[in-house]
Amino acid sequence: MEQIGGIIIAILVTGLLGLIGWAAWRYWREQINISPEDEMLTREIAELNDRQANRISDRRLRSGIDPDEAWQIMVQRGQRNRVSRRR
Repeated sequence: MEQIGGIIIAILVTGLLGLIGWAAWRYWREQINISPEDEMLTREIAELNDRQANRISDRRLRSGIDPDEAWQIMVQRGQRNRVSRRR
């Protein structure tokens, strides 16, 4: 009778672990399957964050910025600030 109790407990534990593993596998599959719309949204958010942080790429930092280009960037940002202040 004791062996049957041990076998039942082993079956229940194995079933429980299997259920937990199956649920984790389903959750992981759901996380890694990204729809094209979600991927596009993620890309747009990343681009927005880059623009808001005024980041410059590493390649442009290493090559240096042309003074004329730097002046144009400064003028554009000044114009944007002037427009946003009017609102």
